[in-house]
Amino acid sequence: MSKAAQARAEAMKNDGSGRPRLPGDADVTKGELDADIEINEASSATTGPLTVEVSSAYNTENSDPPMRKHCFQYTVRITNNSDTDTVQLLSRRFEIQTVGSSMKDVVQGEGVTGRQPVLQPGEVFEYTSTAPLSVRPIGTTEIAARMSGEYRYCILQDGQDKATDEQINKGQGEAGAELSTFHFVFPEEQRVKPVRPSDDDDDEEEEDDSVKTTTVTSTAAAPASAPPAAKDAAATSSPASSLPGEPDMTSGNISTATPPNDSSDTLTSDVRVVVTSTYRPERSDATLDKHCFAYNVRITNESPNDQSIQLVSRRFEIQTVGSSNKDVVQGPGVTGRQPVLKPGESFEYTSTAPLSVRPMLDKTQVVARMSGEYNFVLLGEDGKTPVSSTPLKAELGSFHFILPE
Repeated sequence: MSKAAQARAEAMKNDGSGRPRLPGDADVTKGELDADIEINEASSATTGPLTVEVSSAYNTENSDPPMRKHCFQYTVRITNNSDTDTVQLLSRRFEIQTVGSSMKDVVQGEGVTGRQPVLQPGEVFEYTSTAPLSVRPIGTTEIAARMSGEYRYCILQDGQDKATDEQINKGQGEAGAELSTFHFVFPEEQRVKPVRPSDDDDDEEEEDDSVKTTTVTSTAAAPASAPPAAKDAAATSSPASSLPGEPDMTSGNISTATPPNDSSDTLTSDVRVVVTSTYRPERSDATLDKHCFAYNVRITNESPNDQSIQLVSRRFEIQTVGSSNKDVVQGPGVTGRQPVLKPGESFEYTSTAPLSVRPMLDKTQVVARMSGEYNFVLLGEDGKTPVSSTPLKAELGSFHFILPE
């Protein structure tokens, strides 16, 4: 093994947080990007039969600049360009470096948004994910982070529905498709001016590690393309608020007569909402009371009357164990869009809930409870025009974020 390979292998050992890390790029660490490097918010690369395109944007709603929490979302589009080969995506691996950091975080795992999609010749798989970053803008560059990665895949044989264990090869597959380098760029209002010697250094913000926040960020796994939004029906985005919490969550004395559910399936007004949740250990740090969960939501129009609908807004209530209040998160659209669903069609996405919570493991494995609703309007025969400006509600039934045993 070469010295470079040995150094890379050594760096891949985790730093005590449980997440592998690599030495970062010097220009990102210094915040002084090389002049020949384009500060691109998007990229495209073709490797073998696959083209991987990505674009990114700042997510204002799920950011909290005073706490140095800046959330970005990025949409990845993977196209199978082959005329003959069927491809199955098996795993992904990303490297992310925030500006000022000397290391890159490595995020890797099986599948893509919890699945291993099969792409027939010419087919496309597209999803939107979020990157909630803890980073401070600096005056020498507008970037918040740099990201690159790879999707591992294999080619299926004629008549083969999915990859064999040999083809999967512990998630390594047969080849890799490059996610080429792109940047998360601060919007103009979040950037800082370069520091001059005459500036007053006493105004520098001090970080308060004692403050804890709970946020929910959205990640679309299968985005739908929607016609113009029903503007009159869409709710206006509002900042997070709170409501009195439920006593059993506050005390941690959650009834065990019926085991707490980590999923729910609810039908309201001919719209079915199914949600499942899983723990994300690679994004969690129990020593800091940081616990991250992913939850997958599938919304299906089950109308028996050939009635199309458009999702226009959502509202969630989240209560962490030990808290006396519920956080309320609401706003227009779903993952930044307002999809139209014809009868029988579904909209599915995966979101992450990075929770700051101290578990009560002596009482329960539950760390949070969530419920909510999606507002939608009925559309006319043209499939675009709302027949009423008053939205209907599809319930997101109550479910729990539960730590593994």
